Amino acid sequence: MSNTIRIKRRATGLGGAPSSLKNAELAFNEVDNVLYYGTGTDVNGDANTVISIGGTGAFVSLSDTQTVTGNKTFSGTVALGSSATAATKSQSDNSTSVATTAYVDTAIAGVGGTLTVAGDTSSTQVVVGTDTFTVSGGTGLSSAATTDTITLNLDDTAVSAGDYGSASTVSTFTVDAQGRLTAASNSAIQIATTAVTGLQEYIEDISAATLTGASHSGLSATYDDTAGTVALNVDDFTITLDGDLTGSATVTNLGDTTLTATVAANSVALGADTTGNYMVDVAAGTGISVSHTAGEGSTATITNSGVTSIAGTTNKIDVSASTGAVTVTLPDSVSLTQDLTVGRNLTVTGDLTVNGNTLTVNASTLVVEDKNIVLANTASPSDASADGGGLTILGTSNHTFNWVNATDAWTSSEHMDLLSGKEYRINGTKVLDSGELGSGITGSSLTSVGTISTGVWQGTAVAVAYGGTGATDASNARNNLGLAIGTHVQAYSADLAAIAGLTSAADRLPYYTGSGTAALATFTSFGRSLVDDADAAAGRTTLGLGTMAVQAASSVAITGGTIDNVTVDGGTF
Repeated sequence: MSNTIRIKRRATGLGGAPSSLKNAELAFNEVDNVLYYGTGTDVNGDANTVISIGGTGAFVSLSDTQTVTGNKTFSGTVALGSSATAATKSQSDNSTSVATTAYVDTAIAGVGGTLTVAGDTSSTQVVVGTDTFTVSGGTGLSSAATTDTITLNLDDTAVSAGDYGSASTVSTFTVDAQGRLTAASNSAIQIATTAVTGLQEYIEDISAATLTGASHSGLSATYDDTAGTVALNVDDFTITLDGDLTGSATVTNLGDTTLTATVAANSVALGADTTGNYMVDVAAGTGISVSHTAGEGSTATITNSGVTSIAGTTNKIDVSASTGAVTVTLPDSVSLTQDLTVGRNLTVTGDLTVNGNTLTVNASTLVVEDKNIVLANTASPSDASADGGGLTILGTSNHTFNWVNATDAWTSSEHMDLLSGKEYRINGTKVLDSGELGSGITGSSLTSVGTISTGVWQGTAVAVAYGGTGATDASNARNNLGLAIGTHVQAYSADLAAIAGLTSAADRLPYYTGSGTAALATFTSFGRSLVDDADAAAGRTTLGLGTMAVQAASSVAITGGTIDNVTVDGGTF
């Protein structure tokens, strides 16, 4: 008996396509006479799209009367018979419907042959059918025509777009006759001290108050508001000696004073308070007679019984003598050609001039009353003659503070350590303290800094070798760091992100469910055993298929069994 193949169908009910078909599956709807076909295949074997491929319900027949809807495009010539008609549209209808003769006649009846145009100035113009109507841009304007539209654009000026003016600047503008800004700039706001009424007086009063309003020991401050000055006055004070020396002197207005010291009576004991030999007795010599009783406080009477004169030395010692008395004095001008050692205090009431090459002071404390020490005081002082001048303190090595002419600067061999709260200044302006540079320091040649916790970097890009990116934008930064997207690293992909968002599990395989979305499918051990087969033959062996599985669909040979009286029915929908 013969076999029968019946496709899927619908005899009653609603017209339209079935909700789903398998790929290449057919279905016919007898309600609207349309034959449907499934195209494409999704992951479940269903067709992606169901299309109509035949039937009078979907296609135009050659003889039946039908109503055709929807947009149709004819590439050839369409011939309408004499009986073809169309509805007449109104004149305001701008659709693309077929126009009748009546519609065209009515639409063009009111169209004139000329166009009259007028501007703000000049005379009215008439444009005829063959003329070109041009719209030109005037001052600061330009025109552009596209299809049926003319656009007037405002021309750019030399002014750059941006914000002008700030807390420290004022903006200035230039406006042309058309009201456009043709120039714009910023000017710094500068106000002189003299332009602010009372500012100088205010500064003087505040400055003076810091001195006159504070407490001082041994010092008083007086403010002269008219002159704008503060006078500082040191209280007079008295220096008093005590112990073996007595005496006092009062220093008035920090002026010069003389302190005369007197050895207190009975304050020096020979032998106990002195060193070296002292006289116990006086013995008479040739030409001398002595009358003396030994003991402290004794008086010896020495009588010249033989010497009638003693000769002095010019500019060294003056001597005058007479019977019974010899006077030895120093002349007003003493000239010494040998070393002079003074074992006691030496007071020079006049000026002391040393013409030698070296002045050595072995005192533990050197006190100089003058507040200014002048060095290199030559007949013709110069920077060259002053070179190397300064101070030298001897230690394990010399510690110097000298003027170096080659560098035109004072040069110290040692560190400069300022006390807490002090700072370095140049021309009265702070440049450095223990914590920071002065605010006026805007340039630097620093090669390293500590931790920078705040601030805004406005310098050139920091090179990669120094911990930066060597770039001012993200693209070049990534390239310099070897992280260029698409070259060094994978660009962000929604597909990869979808896979990364899945949770792995046993016997599961990721697959895409759409653009940028993914899910897990079951991948059993049997499925894996099929996938790992080297070729189709191995796969058929795993599936248990025989030779029939490899026969062509158009030429199937069944060498055993019988297929008879079989109906393949696609069912209904």
